[in-house]
Amino acid sequence: MQTFSELASWTAYRTILAEEFGIDLKATPDERFVPVSGHDVRIDEWAAVGPCRGTVILVHGGGGNGRILAPFAEPIAQQGWRVLAPDLPGFGLTTPSATFDWDYAEWPKVIAEIANAQAEPVVLMGLSLGGMTSVFAAQQSANVAGVIATTLLDASMGRNFVQATRWRWLGRLSLMGMALAPAILDQIRLPLRLAVPLAKMSANKRMAGYFSADPLIGASWKPIRFFRTVHAFAPQSLRLDCPLLLVHPGADAWTPTDISLAAFDRIEACKTFVELRNGSHLPLEQPAYRELTGHIAAFLGRIAG
Repeated sequence: MQTFSELASWTAYRTILAEEFGIDLKATPDERFVPVSGHDVRIDEWAAVGPCRGTVILVHGGGGNGRILAPFAEPIAQQGWRVLAPDLPGFGLTTPSATFDWDYAEWPKVIAEIANAQAEPVVLMGLSLGGMTSVFAAQQSANVAGVIATTLLDASMGRNFVQATRWRWLGRLSLMGMALAPAILDQIRLPLRLAVPLAKMSANKRMAGYFSADPLIGASWKPIRFFRTVHAFAPQSLRLDCPLLLVHPGADAWTPTDISLAAFDRIEACKTFVELRNGSHLPLEQPAYRELTGHIAAFLGRIAG
């Protein structure tokens, strides 16, 4: 099976991280494919530095894959936590089940199953759509000790769904079509860069261009059904039996802080909110990146303690 080590995508991403953000990744994670709920899920793994305190599962959003989260994995591994970063069904290099019908409900299900398979305490950390995916997965697993999110985008709310699309008119038109003719709309595929505003992933033009052009991200084609099922996924309860940390980028042009706070306020949990001083949707800029890694380390320290 194809791995990221064979792709120019990984080399390009690493180069941009180093040259534009000063983030020099020292290690390439181990890659493996694991059967999860019928999918052949590609997972990156970073070993803990020193005695292992637990496992952190990084959860990507609707504009990424597990390897994109490498800048957050290395600092966590340095804190003594093993890190797993899967490609969720339909994205990255994971081979979906033959029966996969692009239902978003598979995402939290897959994360919950990976969490349940771990022997040590598990913390979920989600970026972008991965934030709410982590919340939903934690509700489905008894093995999650904490949730970290940079964004809590509740796409079941119409205004949030519209906000998350590339053009507002496209979001409104999509909602109308989903209500009136879902079976027809489900069959339509679009390049991801036309469906979501990948240019807002980063304020850095070079990084934004990478997301828009990469064959596994912006240039990949996704069915509208996936986005419809994201909108339709709405659990009755937003209660968590573990602590929640929302660390929201202060200059997120894709999902402003108030959108995340609307979901954060509805979640019943022992929870903490922090807004970074700056930082795009993918918060790699300083001091946001330094602040984020610091808050993550403190949260993980409390969980381990």
